Amino acid sequence: MSTIAIKESYVDTLRLFGEVDELLDEAVEQYLIDRVVERIKRARDEAKTFETLYGMDYAAFAERVQLDADYYDQVNQSNPLWEQDMLAWEYWDAEAREWTEKLGDILSKS
Repeated sequence: MSTIAIKESYVDTLRLFGEVDELLDEAVEQYLIDRVVERIKRARDEAKTFETLYGMDYAAFAERVQLDADYYDQVNQSNPLWEQDMLAWEYWDAEAREWTEKLGDILSKS
């Protein structure tokens, strides 16, 4: 466990509510949950932009452009910069999955 400095006035007030170490753990956990949820929402919002544009989720799009030559040609013709979109989309898709996994880890330990 790490040592951190906390204002003594905060510690005095925390004592009124219970065990300081437990309360601090709960507060840090809630802070982490809130921040991770923000990250998940942002990643999902960014991915949603591409899902709306291409009409499917990332996994379906990636598979389709690789396996369906007609679809590949159609996408390439309608949006010549689709590969840049795909790179950004892949990033945000992975970001959402990674943060969701971190959230699961936090919640499973609480």
